Amino acid sequence: MSLFQLAAYGAGCSFVYYLVPRRFRWILLLAASLGFYATRAAIGLPFILLTALTIWGAALRIGQIQAKCDAQIREQKGTLTPPERKQLRAAAKKRKRIWMLGTLILNFAILAVLKYTDDVRGLFSLSPLGLLLPLGISFYTFQSVGYLLDVYNGKAEPVRNPARFCLFVSFFPQLLQGPIGRFGDLYPQLTEPHDFDSLALRRGAILLFWGLLKKLVIADRVLPLVDSIFSAEAGSVGGAAALIGVLAYSLQQYCDFSGGIDLVTGIAELFGIHLAPNFRRPYFAISLGDFWRRWHISLGAWMRDYVFYPFALTAPVTRLSKAAKKRFGQDFSRALPAALGNILVFLLVGLWHGASSNYILWGLYNGVILAISSLLDSTYRRFGETHATLISGRFFHIFRVLRTFAIVNIGWFFDRCAHAGDALRMMVRVVTDLRPAQITPEWLEQCGLPIPDAVVLGLFTLLLFGISLAQERGVQIRTGLLRLPLPIRWLLIYALIFSVVIFGIWGSGFNESSFIYFQF
Repeated sequence: MSLFQLAAYGAGCSFVYYLVPRRFRWILLLAASLGFYATRAAIGLPFILLTALTIWGAALRIGQIQAKCDAQIREQKGTLTPPERKQLRAAAKKRKRIWMLGTLILNFAILAVLKYTDDVRGLFSLSPLGLLLPLGISFYTFQSVGYLLDVYNGKAEPVRNPARFCLFVSFFPQLLQGPIGRFGDLYPQLTEPHDFDSLALRRGAILLFWGLLKKLVIADRVLPLVDSIFSAEAGSVGGAAALIGVLAYSLQQYCDFSGGIDLVTGIAELFGIHLAPNFRRPYFAISLGDFWRRWHISLGAWMRDYVFYPFALTAPVTRLSKAAKKRFGQDFSRALPAALGNILVFLLVGLWHGASSNYILWGLYNGVILAISSLLDSTYRRFGETHATLISGRFFHIFRVLRTFAIVNIGWFFDRCAHAGDALRMMVRVVTDLRPAQITPEWLEQCGLPIPDAVVLGLFTLLLFGISLAQERGVQIRTGLLRLPLPIRWLLIYALIFSVVIFGIWGSGFNESSFIYFQF
């Protein structure tokens, strides 16, 4: 299925969606989602159904245990003593924890075996098992687990209908790229019928084609250059080539991932469904922490709520923080849980990318920098109070943006290189052997980016930068576009469509499986 076919599938399903009776529309969405999964990754269908049904059943059982406990306390309100009520609640919590932990272990074990077995065996030079990875397994597992934890913590009511919950897990646009939806935000939108809205349809279509432009015109055009540079022997790559390579990868990864998110978000909007935002112009971030609050927002929010805060509030971390207060002071002790939490979160994010040394080192690189930033937070605040005029200036803001961009791109070396040692060698080359003369038209053509393609890439990158800058300043691009006079509006919309058709990189290999985050 090509990307245009994927968009056409979404458009066709949305057309039928508004024709069927309102009460059956969620059933159509479920059929479309399972049909999409069965045709694209039939071998993974049993796994997504297993995740959906085990988590649905466990959440239902947890809800029943809690309801029985509450009913028993209400019925015996006049006869139970406070210690007896506490004992009943403790017993119920223990039973709920057993169901919760057992289900988490089962589903994360499935994820680990299917996603990491070959990576882990590769670390020890063992032969791979060659297991096929179900489509979107990380996305639907994290989304389902988030729901289970919300039910366990009393933040959500368990779903009674297993088919409706299956729709929440398998909604087809999300399976390619995410985002990781929250139950309270997404489930009501999926199960409640939506009336036809021409404005929402137009907004969704514009976003869909904008995503295709970022993916097909920019990301796939720069892909051969990135592959050529990073597939070469690390020691033979000149510093200028290494620098061009990491900047090109930065562009490719952003346009590939955010373009995919725009595509699936646009498809969802055709049904009147609004997915969680996943990108907010991350390359305008002023710190590494700010960058990760803008990049893959749904994963960051999931890690924050289900890993970072629970870990930072555990008894061992609390005791360690109190012990640190006596020796290092109050500021350090307050920052310590956040520092340790950041290291843990980014170690897990690195493992989420893959169980290989480069991803683990990339995660630790980000986690350690964020940990140091947390520990120095009080120092930053005092500096800001003392130099308020300096840090409020435009040039200092630009400096912080460029500094963050540099920090992020150093990390991308680890993310893209096959081995951590290759990343270090390429970074050393950037500093010690820059060789700008290496970058010639002939060299670009050898790397798969002839001058005409380089010009197209540069022009559309400038367009992307200009639109992103306008959005960063608060301009609502789609809203403004749809308010323009009809001739100008359609001229710009047709320009967008024909830019994708004319300048997009097409071919049998360029389909949904060509996304960087495909099968995550």
